[in-house]
Amino acid sequence: MATSRKVIADSKVWGFQDIMSKEMNDQKCYPFHMDYLPEICYQKALEELNETPETRVEELTKLKGLLSADKFTAGIEFEEDFLQLFLRYRKYNSSQAFQAVRKFVHFRRNFSSIFQSIPNAYFKENPSTKFISVLPNRCPDGCAVVLVELGKWNHNELSIEHIKTMGMFSFLLPLRCPMTQICGFKVIYDFTNTIKHFRYCTPQNISLIYNAGFNCVPGRYKETHCINESALQVAVWAVFKHFLSAKIRKRVFFHSKPEDLLNYFPKSIIPTQYGGSLENYHDSELMNKLNEEVDSYPEKGLPNYF
Repeated sequence: MATSRKVIADSKVWGFQDIMSKEMNDQKCYPFHMDYLPEICYQKALEELNETPETRVEELTKLKGLLSADKFTAGIEFEEDFLQLFLRYRKYNSSQAFQAVRKFVHFRRNFSSIFQSIPNAYFKENPSTKFISVLPNRCPDGCAVVLVELGKWNHNELSIEHIKTMGMFSFLLPLRCPMTQICGFKVIYDFTNTIKHFRYCTPQNISLIYNAGFNCVPGRYKETHCINESALQVAVWAVFKHFLSAKIRKRVFFHSKPEDLLNYFPKSIIPTQYGGSLENYHDSELMNKLNEEVDSYPEKGLPNYF
């Protein structure tokens, strides 16, 4: 789905950008809340994840055997849906999925405070909780879209620990939906008015973010888009990029203006302040629900929503 910078640049020169935008907006978008898998997901699971009825059974059996034989994970009665999530994450390689499950359990034990919900009243009374939003529509390829507006966070209203919890449940809990497991996430970071957060860019916090994202949450990160560049973004990227694989680095895009997001997303998905048509995009009820669920997220995982 991603379009290279060169193609976008050439489209501006040759006048093709309107055509590209029309084609983008003609594609069907799915809602975030799904209770079934559309046909594109079955095809994507087969082509990208090596998922067939046979591999689901065979690799799940192998993964269970590895976990039960390991001293670190023996005795945990893992949810089968949870194990299938990690198998999808590792393209049905049971050995790699086993290592990923161990990393999750290790993170869950060492950072248990991140899995403690924050007061429900915050979602009605605290503007800072709106710094992160799971957008109401998915991309045409099925990806869930998460918008992170860091400038909305006021550390006097919401602690850094609460920020970590919200980051965790905004990515971990949507993976209870099989569509998100298969299609993955696209993330938009808005760095407007973030220089005030520079002091929180400690090696410890950056390391924690990396471990949460890549050694705990078994999500497929398809694209990351950064807009409204600031000194904070430059500093974080200078450190963070060294942790990332070459494949993931190629999926990170920096935009000179927010409207460039429309080269990657249909207009209906993007909030109006970035040139899209989406209004009232922050769902406080959804965030409250995810907050409640993370408080009971055990080492063994939770079943899928459907």
